[in-house]
Amino acid sequence: MAPRLLLPLLLLIATFLLMVWAQGPSASDCCLKHSQNIVPESIVKSYRLQGPESGCPLHAVVFTTRRNKKICASPAKLDVQMTMQNLDKKKNGKKDKKKGQPPRPRGRPKRPKQQQV
Repeated sequence: MAPRLLLPLLLLIATFLLMVWAQGPSASDCCLKHSQNIVPESIVKSYRLQGPESGCPLHAVVFTTRRNKKICASPAKLDVQMTMQNLDKKKNGKKDKKKGQPPRPRGRPKRPKQQQV
């Protein structure tokens, strides 16, 4: 390749890389608007919060459905807050059950010993 074609090509590649780097890695994963529909709690398996601290301009709750679809909702709506609270209760309830209960005994239960008279 001729040297005078190499320099413009390198500048073009550097400009492209700089533009990609400036956009940031999470820019494509941001909600740009809130859904106006009520999200049924029965289809939601988890959620995460989005905002300026995560590199996104819009404050939102991003629900993940059981089919791995993403739904963006307003954190100010009451039904969204209730869904988040119920998901937190379910999550904490599962952890408490595992930690708080002793393991179940396996096999046949032992007979109590009879006292001799």
